[in-house]
Amino acid sequence: MIKIGRVTVSLEMREVYLDDRLVQVGSRAFDILELLIQARGKTVTKDEILRRVWPNSVVEENNIHVQLSALRRILGADKQAIRTISGRGYRLAIPTEGNEPAALAGAVQGGQAGAGRVIGLPVCRAPLNGRDGAMAEITRALNGTPIVTLLGPGGIGKTQLGIAVARSIAALSDSEVCFITLAAVENAQRVVSMIAEALGVGRADGDVPLQSLVAAVQGRKLLVVLDNCEHVIESAATVCELLVQASADLRILATSREPLRTRDEKFYWVAPLDTPGAEAGSEAILDCSSVRMFLAQMRALNAGVDTDPGSLDMVATICRRLDGLPLALELAAARAAVFGIRKTVSELDDRFQFLTGGRRTAPPRQQTLEATLDWSYQLLSATERIVLHRLGILPARFSLDAACAVAACQRLSPAEVTEAIVGLASKCIVMTTFDSRAKEYFLLESTREYALRKLYESDEADDVLTRNASYLARSYEQPYERGFRPATLSSSLAAQSVAAR
Repeated sequence: MIKIGRVTVSLEMREVYLDDRLVQVGSRAFDILELLIQARGKTVTKDEILRRVWPNSVVEENNIHVQLSALRRILGADKQAIRTISGRGYRLAIPTEGNEPAALAGAVQGGQAGAGRVIGLPVCRAPLNGRDGAMAEITRALNGTPIVTLLGPGGIGKTQLGIAVARSIAALSDSEVCFITLAAVENAQRVVSMIAEALGVGRADGDVPLQSLVAAVQGRKLLVVLDNCEHVIESAATVCELLVQASADLRILATSREPLRTRDEKFYWVAPLDTPGAEAGSEAILDCSSVRMFLAQMRALNAGVDTDPGSLDMVATICRRLDGLPLALELAAARAAVFGIRKTVSELDDRFQFLTGGRRTAPPRQQTLEATLDWSYQLLSATERIVLHRLGILPARFSLDAACAVAACQRLSPAEVTEAIVGLASKCIVMTTFDSRAKEYFLLESTREYALRKLYESDEADDVLTRNASYLARSYEQPYERGFRPATLSSSLAAQSVAAR
């Protein structure tokens, strides 16, 4: 995706969006726009345009002017992005940071503008909200690092971001791009077989020697997108390291909920979409990428949302409480289209029952919010699961001392708790942040709700609550810790826990 002011252009889909709305563009106008984008700010002569757009016809220059006028009308306030170079031709001067679109700024170096061969890469039907900077950073990282891994919790949009980056590289360089999803893969050999089939050296149901994979990538300028690596992480890491050692022209863009931990790997932490603050005004709310995505999803379902301050405040609450996670916002928008914004806000306390009914064609783990967290939970060790349950009782942000005080017990030492937190952080379950004094930890709101459910389903809730109360009592005797307050269960979950006792 390429950004020109308020307009987003998908070269691979030959589509133009104004904000989030698809705009009709004639084929010849789009050909001219594509030529200007691929020139990367250089002047495109009138003769070049005529040869590209009207290859077998003799037409007047006035035809170019007509198509450019149509493009400038679409660009609106950004129409000056298309500059007329007197007596020579035209060039695209993007009115953003730098002189090129974000998607172009970090394009793979050395490749000429052109379409590389694409294998199995899904198309992008709509622009990604709030990801322009991420696309540019990831593409730049692939210039100097053979393996880049997109990390983040389930539902944060790693796959869609990876696809968008790969599409951009395929459109603007001569690299081959091969997309391979490992979501349904169950064992190490299947990882090798899936990659081999995609590269054309075997079948997914057959055994393929690793040497065949090595031979298949040598001499090819290739980007492999390896999606959903977390459940076969060791096998994926082994294959990735082997392949990049075999070819200097190979790049791997992996998506995972934890790092591959290979040599020459660079991590990119995919952040949630930005969310409005509790006191944000209407303009600030509408400027947040999470809100823009939520509203776009609503419009796609033919369910408009009023933009009066009261309605926007409720939308902001939804986006904030769902932590700006794209999957959760998509599920919430589908519910809001049926039940309305007010009902959706009120049901967030019971989000795992309410946020269901995802796309029929989505993998099962993406059809409900709870299923997404279940997928991550199943990949945890027994100790990590226990510690996660206990961390759910802690406040929005907590220290390592607080985590050990609440999660450690006679059967689980502070050292084991610390090691479990390291594992949970590497798997993007526990999030980390720094304030001015020390490192702090936190759970996303949906993750905390999930952890509390698991805690209250266990037989140790009373013990954990007692340890938490003791820690709080000690902390109140010392200087008050900024922002420390006990986490509370949602009303529905609290009722369930009382009934269970």
